[in-house]
Amino acid sequence: MNKPKVLLLFPNTSNEGVAPLAISILSTIAKQSGFEVKYFETSFYQKSATAGEEREQTGEFKPFDREHVFKLLPFECLQEDFNEILNTYKPDILAVSANSLEYDLFSDMMEQVIFKDKKPFVLVGGVHATVAPDEVIVNKNIDALCIGQGEEAWQEFLSKFKNKQDITDIKNFWVKTNSTIKKNPLRPLLSKDKLWEIELDESYFDERHYLKPFDGKIYKRGQIELSRGCPFSCTYCVNSAFKNIYKALGKFVCVRPFDNLKKRIITLVDRVDRGFEILYFQDECFLSIPYNILEQFCTWYGKEVKLPLLLQTRPESVTEEKIKLISDIGVSVQVSLGVESGNERILRDICNRGTTLAHIKKAFGLIKKYGFRSNAYTMIGFPTETREEVFETINLIRENKPDVSVMSVFYPFKWVPLRQFCIERGYIDGTEKARTFTDMSILKNQPMSPEEIRNLRRTYRLYTKLPKEYFPKIQLCEKDYENHKELFKELVSLSWNF
Repeated sequence: MNKPKVLLLFPNTSNEGVAPLAISILSTIAKQSGFEVKYFETSFYQKSATAGEEREQTGEFKPFDREHVFKLLPFECLQEDFNEILNTYKPDILAVSANSLEYDLFSDMMEQVIFKDKKPFVLVGGVHATVAPDEVIVNKNIDALCIGQGEEAWQEFLSKFKNKQDITDIKNFWVKTNSTIKKNPLRPLLSKDKLWEIELDESYFDERHYLKPFDGKIYKRGQIELSRGCPFSCTYCVNSAFKNIYKALGKFVCVRPFDNLKKRIITLVDRVDRGFEILYFQDECFLSIPYNILEQFCTWYGKEVKLPLLLQTRPESVTEEKIKLISDIGVSVQVSLGVESGNERILRDICNRGTTLAHIKKAFGLIKKYGFRSNAYTMIGFPTETREEVFETINLIRENKPDVSVMSVFYPFKWVPLRQFCIERGYIDGTEKARTFTDMSILKNQPMSPEEIRNLRRTYRLYTKLPKEYFPKIQLCEKDYENHKELFKELVSLSWNF
C-alpha cells in the first residue's frame, strides 16, 4: 500500500537560505506517522530587494555577493517549479508554515496553480495563521489552519487523515466544512520536557541554508535555543500577541532542559559536513535565563564546544555577573541589544519597555568592558514619534558606539497592542498589507511623513557613524537622495572607517 504524501512548503521571502525549525519538526512527525514527505522552499529564487539587501545599501551591513553565494534562480522559475512538484508528486496534504510576509507570497503562488488532478488538503500554520486566523481561513485555497504550537495537533491530524477519521474537532485547528468553519479551542502549551523532545529532520537543508553574512564575510552558522518565549510585553512585539492568545494555557517562557541542550549542540558541532564556525542563540532575551542555568551552560560550553557566539538580549538583563560568565568561556561573542529608542517617552509610554536610558548605557559599557562586539537594534516611525525624538536615538547610538546598529521601521502587526492603538486614532485602517522592516511606514497623520521616516532610516548609519562635520552632506542625501546617490555611496563607504 502506498504511503500518503505530504508536501511541506516554506515561502521564504528573503534571498538567503533558512532552515526553519517548524519544517524540521513537521517532517519528523509526518515520517514517524507513516507519510512520505517532500519539501519545497522559495529561498533560492531571485526576489525583489529584501530588508537585508536594503541594509547593505545603507551601510548597516557590509555587502556580499548574495547571488553567487546562494546560486539564485530567476524568480520566473519559482511558480513553474512549484506547479511541477504539485502536479508530479501529487501530495495528499500541502502544509505551510508562514509569517505575514511569507503568507502573502504563498497566497500569490496558490492563485497561479493549475491542478491537473485533485487539489491537496491545504493546511497553514505559523505566525500569520496564529495572529490573523479570520483572514487566513476565508482564503479559498485553504482548507484548515493551525493556531499556535502545532506539534500535537499535527500528529493528531495526520493520524485521523490517514485513517479517514473526522478532523474537524482537533484542538488548535480551524477547519472548513461544507456548511461552516469549525473553530476549535487551543490545547495547553507544551511543557519544557516535551517542547524539545522531537528529533529534527534536517535532511532537506544543504550548505547554503547555513551560510550567513557577518561583517561582509560568509560563515557557516548553526542555530540553537536555550529558552523559548519572552518574559516581556512590549506593545509592538508579536510575543505580546502570543501571550494574550495563550493566556492561562501554560507557561509561556520555558528554559530548555540542560541534557537536551547539550545533546542538540553536540549534534550540531559533530556534523563534519557542515563545519559550523559560529553558533547563534535564537533566544528572545538570552540573559533573562536564571544565573545558575547560565553558569552551568557557560562552564560546559567553554570546555566542550568553544565556538564563537551570537546572542541577543535586553539592556536591563545585562549584569556584570552574567557578562563575566560568558567572557570566561573564552570565545568571541557578539551581543545584540534591543534598544528601540533613545527617548524615554517612546520607551515608556508607547513601547511599554521597562528599559531606561541608564540601563542601555550601562549595558553597552559592560559589553565593551569585557571585549564583546555589540549590535544595537533600533526602530523609527512609532506612533506620535517626532524627528527630535529620532535624533535622541541617533545621539544615544553615537554616544555608546556599538560596532553595528540597524534601524527598522515600525509596523503594527496583527494582534500586537500598538495596532489597536493605531486603529483607534485613525493612524491605520487595519486593512494594510504586511511590509518589511525597511519599507515605508503605513501610519497616517504623524509628526513625520512616511517619506521623512524612510529617508531618516536610509541615512541612519551615516548619522550614527560619521563625525558631525559631515551632517550637511548627510542632510543633502536625506532630503534629496535621488540627486545625491553618488555622494550617499561615498559617505556609506567612508562610514566604515569610523
